[in-house]
Amino acid sequence: MRRRDDERIGKVARVLAEAHRARHEPSLGADWSLRVMRAIRLEAAGQGSLRTALKLDLLVWRTATVAAVLALVFTGSVLFYTTGDAVELTALMSSEFDATVSLVE
Repeated sequence: MRRRDDERIGKVARVLAEAHRARHEPSLGADWSLRVMRAIRLEAAGQGSLRTALKLDLLVWRTATVAAVLALVFTGSVLFYTTGDAVELTALMSSEFDATVSLVE
C-alpha cells in the first residue's frame, strides 16, 4: 500500500513538473518588466508620482487643520460677543423680520 501511494505522489509530481515547464510566457513583453521595475525604483526613491512629489497629502492635512482652527475661533468669538447682546440681537432680527412681513402683506 505504501508503494502505491509513492507511485501516485511521483506521478503527480511529474505531471506538475511537466505543466510548469510547458507554461506559456506572458504576452506583456520584456519592456513591460523593465518599466515595472523602473516604477518601483522611482517610488522607493520618493520620486514616484506627482502626488508624492507635490506633498499633496501633507498640504491637505495642514489645510484641514487650519480650517478647523478658524472654525473654532469663529464659533468662540460668536458665542463670546453675542452672550451679552442676545436681547438686542434678537430684537434687531425680529424688527427686520416684522418689516419684511409687512411688505409682503
